[in-house]
Amino acid sequence: WVPTIYETDVSYVVWLLASLIDLTLYAFLGALVGLLAGLAKSASPAKGVVLASALVGVAGAHIGWTHALVHVWVADQEVVARLTTPMVWFATVFAATLFLSRVFWRRATQLFEIATVWPVVTLAKSFVTVAVLLTLGLGAHLVRHLNPLSVAKAASASPPGKPNIVLISLDTVRADHLTPYGYPRATTPHLSKLAERGILFENAISPTSWTLPSHASMLTGLLPHQHGADNFTPLSTGPRTLAEILESDGYETASFNANGYGLAGWGLKQGFEVYDDNSDLIRHNLASMLIGRVAVWPLYLRLAQPNYYFRREAPELNGEVLHWLQRRSNRPYFLFLNYFDAHDPCLPTSPYDKRFGMVSFNAIRRVTFAKGFPLDPPLAPKEKQSLIDGYDNSLVFLDEQVDTLLRSLAASPDWDNTIVIVTSDHGEAFDDHGQYLHGRTLYRELLHVPLILAGPGIPAALRISHLVRTRELFATVLDLALGDSLPLQPFSLRRFWTPGYKPQPRDNLAVSELVPFLPGFTPVKASLMTSEWHYLHDSQGHEELYHLTLDPTENTDLAGDPQYAPIVERLHKSLETRLALSRGPWRGPDYLSALDRPGYSYQRAALFDAGFHNSPLVQGRPVGTAQSLFVANSASPRKPLPQDIDLVNTLPYR
Repeated sequence: WVPTIYETDVSYVVWLLASLIDLTLYAFLGALVGLLAGLAKSASPAKGVVLASALVGVAGAHIGWTHALVHVWVADQEVVARLTTPMVWFATVFAATLFLSRVFWRRATQLFEIATVWPVVTLAKSFVTVAVLLTLGLGAHLVRHLNPLSVAKAASASPPGKPNIVLISLDTVRADHLTPYGYPRATTPHLSKLAERGILFENAISPTSWTLPSHASMLTGLLPHQHGADNFTPLSTGPRTLAEILESDGYETASFNANGYGLAGWGLKQGFEVYDDNSDLIRHNLASMLIGRVAVWPLYLRLAQPNYYFRREAPELNGEVLHWLQRRSNRPYFLFLNYFDAHDPCLPTSPYDKRFGMVSFNAIRRVTFAKGFPLDPPLAPKEKQSLIDGYDNSLVFLDEQVDTLLRSLAASPDWDNTIVIVTSDHGEAFDDHGQYLHGRTLYRELLHVPLILAGPGIPAALRISHLVRTRELFATVLDLALGDSLPLQPFSLRRFWTPGYKPQPRDNLAVSELVPFLPGFTPVKASLMTSEWHYLHDSQGHEELYHLTLDPTENTDLAGDPQYAPIVERLHKSLETRLALSRGPWRGPDYLSALDRPGYSYQRAALFDAGFHNSPLVQGRPVGTAQSLFVANSASPRKPLPQDIDLVNTLPYR
């Protein structure tokens, strides 16, 4: 349903599953038609043709509904529940079949007479045999994912010198709900212990407020308008990713991603020798099919819980990681994980679901499947608090699972040469600024994320309060892995723990950008954050200003106060200049429309107005300088393979 994605996001499993379901469905329909014909004592060819036409009409309704849902969001229950499309298709195909049968009456009645003497028992046995084979195939696939390991026992340790690097992204985790960041609830005691072993960055800022562009920035060092990844565009093949660079330098690279935007087609796979996403899961393949969308998921929502039945939880991800570690070579490795457990709806398994209180299913349904915010009527305080309780419960569960993985890694022979980095792609809103969830605004609750580094060469028990940017993890990982072979330290976070380093003006600026996560929710936005101020501007010309020192939760907008007009003007100019000086090519120009206003094109001004280059706040190297040290990948996105086109066109694929 994203036309620019050429990688299908399902695996061979869908062929087994779709065939089994369709076989069962049409065998049932055929048996039903035969039963009706028998009850009607239908020796009459006319009655038989009518029944056969009805069966063809059902097939037409199936095909028509599938076609109508191809470009519809899986969460759009209103469209899924609408029956007009299959009814129209049934009536049309039924009428067309009857008409053709009338035109070719002799041939149609002959076919029915032939059908009445088909070897029904032989056909039934064939159907059963095929169904058993398909079921055994699914069972064999399922067995491969059972019995997760608890300890990583690699065949041998990596050679000394280059460190292993484990980059863990805790999807949807805001920093101010974590124990080491001062949260009063004990949500993440294990992360606190990890921080004691290394460095905690108190003020790490994400370049956006949802998953795909945030992770693309981590892996490329670029802002979203430079790498271009957004809701309808995968990460471009042009920028070099961390995995590509490290793999070319001898690293073994692997990624395990539980987020739907981590599917290979979204582009984050680039450079990973092993890329484990959800495409191989039976339930994900089922969710990509018509029956999964219109039957299984609605029933699951109503009878089980308001959750995504196809989500992959941390224990599954850990098991796959440990299986990989057992089979990997003795090369140093770069491992990237994206856990999905703190993402809405937050329903961890028992006993974690009751740690701080039970979540309200009604509140989850109203928020997770909302068409927009603010909610009308708003959630009651008790229900809103239950969402926060559920989120904090999920953080406890996630903290335990990350600790389980790290303890398993600690049993491997090269643990002492392994650097661990824990961060997040973005935070989560709980009626902050009238919003829930993420991907719709750029307020601090969505941009302030955790960042912890620990391992060889990393100072212990150090807290750094200076503003940093998570997209700098690109240069940081390369700096830690490649050492002095490339001039990366000026862009690496290592500069902040290097003795004698004095932060530069450019160190105190964090730019974030947002093309709305879902169409129609918000205008395009951009923001500039410093240690003291947060300035926001959107494509409708609306400005906001918050004094973070006095107002860390951004409750009081100062943009309209005349006494702050010089600060608004200065920060606006600095934001414009920082973006204008970013290295090209700009693959996502939609992001830059956040600074447009009526009668004014920011991009045109940035390209042709020399005044953009005179801001005193923006000095030194432009955004993307670290990426420019590497030769860009000139290969164009691959054309779809015949099997990709066939799969998309022939299966009920969302």
